[in-house]
Amino acid sequence: MKRLIVLGLTAALMPFSIAWADLYIIANKELPATQLDKEDIAAIYLLKKKHWENGDDIMPINLPPQADARTRFTAEIFDSTPDKLGSYWDKMLFKGETPPVTQNSEQAVILFVERIKGAIGYVETKPQSPQIKILQQFSSK
Repeated sequence: MKRLIVLGLTAALMPFSIAWADLYIIANKELPATQLDKEDIAAIYLLKKKHWENGDDIMPINLPPQADARTRFTAEIFDSTPDKLGSYWDKMLFKGETPPVTQNSEQAVILFVERIKGAIGYVETKPQSPQIKILQQFSSK
C-alpha cells in the first residue's frame, strides 16, 4: 500500500508535458504554392496576405476555438492561444474585417479544401485525398 502511495505522489509531483500530434497545413492541389513558412501562414490567417501568387483569393479555414488542433495551430504559428487571438479579431471586426471561416471538424476542413481552389486549412490527421497538398508539417513536440 505504501508503494502505491509513493508512486502516486511521484507521478503527481512530476512535471507534465502536453503531447501534440503532427499538424498539417493543407491546400487544394491546384494551388501553385508548394510550401509556406510560419510568417506566410500567420499573414494569411491574420488576413494580411489575401491573394496567392497567381492572384487567386486565399480562403483560410479555422477549426472551432476548443479544438485541440486549433490550440496547437495558434501556439505553433502565433505563440498564443485562441482566446488571446480573439482580441485581435475583436479589433478587426470593428474595422470591418471578418475572421477566417470556421469548420466544425477536420473532415469538414478537408472537404472544404478539396473543393475550394484558394482554401487553406490545418488538420492533425494526415490527409489521404489526392485533391489535397501539404504545404507545411509541424512535428509533435
